[in-house]
Amino acid sequence: NPLLESNGLPKFSVIEPSQLTPAMTSILEKLEADFAAAERSMAKEDGKEMGYEDVLPVVERMQHPLGYAWGIASHLNGVKNGDELRAAYEENQPKIVQATMKFSQSKPLYDALLKVQKGWEEESESKEDDFVTAQKKRAVENSLRSMKLGGVGFEEGTPEQVRFKEIKMRFAELSTAFSNNVLDATKAFGLEVADADKVEGVPESARAMWAQAYRQHAIEECEDE
Repeated sequence: NPLLESNGLPKFSVIEPSQLTPAMTSILEKLEADFAAAERSMAKEDGKEMGYEDVLPVVERMQHPLGYAWGIASHLNGVKNGDELRAAYEENQPKIVQATMKFSQSKPLYDALLKVQKGWEEESESKEDDFVTAQKKRAVENSLRSMKLGGVGFEEGTPEQVRFKEIKMRFAELSTAFSNNVLDATKAFGLEVADADKVEGVPESARAMWAQAYRQHAIEECEDE
């Protein structure tokens, strides 16, 4: 499955809509298991010193396969939208939202990042290059802010957390529906130009492309009749 090969550039020419669900199932199962193990490890380190390399890079490596595959799916859904791909995308989107919420609402991860931040505050001098340290601090700060906005402050199972998750799921659903409606409206739109003077100055290549699109549209209309 090319969606699982995240070490190089996307192989767009061989990616099929039918590959999306198997890829997401495989990635999410591994991600859930790996993150659960990471949370247990972070919880065991309670009270112990924890460094940047023990937390954020570990989480980012876990998330990479999901970001890679879902990023490709999102791109193709926008530029090569079709019934099969749209159905597969909508089927998997709730699973992706749930997976990302597990990260943003993870107390062990949030506490570990706070420890990293606190460790920097207690250090009188940095052992690393100031620029590198500054970027790491910024990454941790951004992650903490994102987790706060992502609902990490809600207690597990409370009505507030349940409602927050419902809103996130509904927002994702509406966002996809809106994008689909825009794509459908864009595909359905057409403008017939019979007067060549109205496209004067337009490159010949563009005019040829539009003429071909018109001929193709006319053929499809005849087939539908």
